[in-house]
Amino acid sequence: MQDKKFLILGVILLVGLAFFFGSKISSVSTSKQETSAALVDTSPNGSSTSTLIGKQAPDFSLTTLDGQPFKLSDKKGKTIILFGMAGWCGTCIPEGRALTQIRKEYADKGVEVIGVAFTKGDNEVFLKEFRELGTIDIPLALDTDNLASKYQLVRLETTYIINKQGIITYKDEQFTPYEDYKKELDKI
Repeated sequence: MQDKKFLILGVILLVGLAFFFGSKISSVSTSKQETSAALVDTSPNGSSTSTLIGKQAPDFSLTTLDGQPFKLSDKKGKTIILFGMAGWCGTCIPEGRALTQIRKEYADKGVEVIGVAFTKGDNEVFLKEFRELGTIDIPLALDTDNLASKYQLVRLETTYIINKQGIITYKDEQFTPYEDYKKELDKI
């Protein structure tokens, strides 16, 4: 039974990668330059920062895989962790597990988590398999409200933390371990 699950996950990953990279290859050089310009502000000293850090988080409204509405503007007074991922992304599973742990530990402190599958090849079947195979217990949703554009999601495992006032206080574009989430949440 376990072998069958791994085979299914492998097929999902391969199909997802084919969809994702197939749609990206034709426009890599142009979109990469445009995306890089959109993602960063370069200060006079040469450092770069995300253009969204310190700004009001763009509102969004999604329906989770479980049929529950998730609207950012209804979450005032809560800290939100927005996890940009894909249902076919095997490397997203460890971060999904870390976020499951964070969700359990910080729920009573007003922290909510949502994973948003933003790639073109994603679908509900991939999300269900991702949740089941990864033993992940966070709300998951497909990007039906153009979050990829609103939040400049171009890399898997991009995470934003939005504070209780709706301001983006944190962003990363790589795997974030549990300890790093804990440290960031304890700051705010």
